[in-house]
Amino acid sequence: GAATNIIYGLALGYKSVIIPVFLLAFVVYFSFTLLDMYGVALSALGMLGTLATCLSIDVYGPVCDNAGGIAEMSGLPEEVREKTDALDAAGNTTAAIGKGFAIGSAFPLWPPPFRGLL
Repeated sequence: GAATNIIYGLALGYKSVIIPVFLLAFVVYFSFTLLDMYGVALSALGMLGTLATCLSIDVYGPVCDNAGGIAEMSGLPEEVREKTDALDAAGNTTAAIGKGFAIGSAFPLWPPPFRGLL
């Protein structure tokens, strides 16, 4: 039934993040063993170096969505709306990918502030 399909989809989604989670854990562990918290902070800053790219990817979706709305409200032909819908679908995909990059680059940032409190 539907519940089985939902559970199966969740399981597949969880399987898809196994490799990135282990890679991030390895980066944090390796940088900690080399340079303690300074290494963790450096790895976090290195990952945050991709922030400009992530933000520019994340902005693509709303821009395409607005273009589709403008095309619809201004009464442009249906073929224009079909093209903006295809761009909007691509924009939703890039927004989802951009969020993953943002979360992944923010992950190593949590240990150094807590270590400073100890």
